Amino acid sequence: MMGGSRQWVVGALVCLSAAVAGAIDCKSIGLRVSEVSMDAPIKDIVWLEGKVVFALSTKHTLYRSSDDGRHFSNVMGMLEDSETAEAPFHSGVEAMYPSDADGKRLFFQGGGTVHWVTYDRGESFIQRKANMPLGGIKMHKTKPDYLLAFRLSDDCFNSRSGECDQDLYVSYDFATKFHKAVGKVAQ
Repeated sequence: MMGGSRQWVVGALVCLSAAVAGAIDCKSIGLRVSEVSMDAPIKDIVWLEGKVVFALSTKHTLYRSSDDGRHFSNVMGMLEDSETAEAPFHSGVEAMYPSDADGKRLFFQGGGTVHWVTYDRGESFIQRKANMPLGGIKMHKTKPDYLLAFRLSDDCFNSRSGECDQDLYVSYDFATKFHKAVGKVAQ
């Protein structure tokens, strides 16, 4: 990305976040954006090729734009089982992980044991039931189907001492199946 384009992207992201908070007028700095109404402040933004932008709110709501962030739509209705969670988990999307190996793919970590992927920049979403809560994801840099995930042990949710173990899992099929790679990794 050229220096001027990088500054525009950074300026647009800052302007978008500030506009949601009502702090600045984006038009005054030469950016064309529309007012965006979201349920809470923005937690994370992912900008993909093809003018697609995802915004995740602090209330775990996922929004998608297909025009470089000028207009956003709530896409939670497209995420199967996004409103079901049992304690101590929450509904919705916890985190977004774009693939460096394929600019059309993202992994969306749910707040419990249900997660989602997209192969097409969010035109559609596929549910992934990992049957375990994930603590985080690392996508492979060159192989789009490969990812690492760590699972927090059940003790992590019940421990008052702050100690818990994690298990490291690997997937070779974009989170369709997870295989335990290393167990009992201390945090």
